[in-house]
Amino acid sequence: MVVSLVLCTAALAVVGTIAGAPASASVEKPGADDAAQIQTFRLPNSHGAPLVPNADNYATRASTPGPLLVFLPATGAVPAQYREFLDTAASSGYHVLGLDYRNLGRSVTETCKADATCYTQIERNRFDGSDPSRFSHVDPANSVLGRLQEALHYLSGHDKAGDWGQYLNGSHIRWGQIVLAGHSQGGGESAFISHVHKVRGVLMFSSPVATFNGVSASWMGSPGATPPSRMYGFVNSNDLYVNRILGSWTKLDLNGDVPPTSALIPTGSHALVSTLAVGNGEQSHFSSVADSTPQTALGNPRYLPVWTWMLKQVR
Repeated sequence: MVVSLVLCTAALAVVGTIAGAPASASVEKPGADDAAQIQTFRLPNSHGAPLVPNADNYATRASTPGPLLVFLPATGAVPAQYREFLDTAASSGYHVLGLDYRNLGRSVTETCKADATCYTQIERNRFDGSDPSRFSHVDPANSVLGRLQEALHYLSGHDKAGDWGQYLNGSHIRWGQIVLAGHSQGGGESAFISHVHKVRGVLMFSSPVATFNGVSASWMGSPGATPPSRMYGFVNSNDLYVNRILGSWTKLDLNGDVPPTSALIPTGSHALVSTLAVGNGEQSHFSSVADSTPQTALGNPRYLPVWTWMLKQVR
């Protein structure tokens, strides 16, 4: 069962009851002092060949050690379009890496539609460069895994105080210390990675868009390495892909056993749906986490309490 979130303008900066916190507890927008350092950087060419695409990656960190949140943008988007959420994660105790990756061209859902194996081929290939096909032929250096390894090595050398090497074991990723998060295509890729590696948690915003007319990505047909108890999804009810997303959540066993509620932050469910009117279907799709999300009169994202709650669940 999906839990509904109704956000009214009179309570935009108020958090509902969370783990004993008073219902009137306010959530403040993180400032520049909340994270120790912010870096934007591009990865070097791989063996003389340029990375494509190669937009700026975005890294920031908490003042104390914590898990690493790796964020993957939507189709055609870049990490700089998600600074509000990334800074919120840093102020919530995470080291944060907004990672640029191969997300150009048609979206995965429009490419695959009802072809269940297509989703798996694309997401596997974009993850580690294996299984190239007519749908996707990313090489290992351009893959999410290759870029993540390279980015962590880069940060380890350029921000020694950040101890970014704690998320690596040699050249291998310490998946148990990583929370994956992503928007749209990036959320679907994050969910796929969590299927093959047991990660600390997964936060899926307006995603995965991996179900079409009742047909879901083939990789969703078997239990994944990361249990559903460590996975959370958030979408607006007016999202143009909402039915495809809800179908994917059902396949991932994210439906909660708590009845619908109008509480600002419902607890007990992993499938969160907002009924806040934020525009048309496309605008609603981007409202869940991108910087274009609606703001309060105080300049805070309207969904800031939702982000904070979700981040706390997998912290």
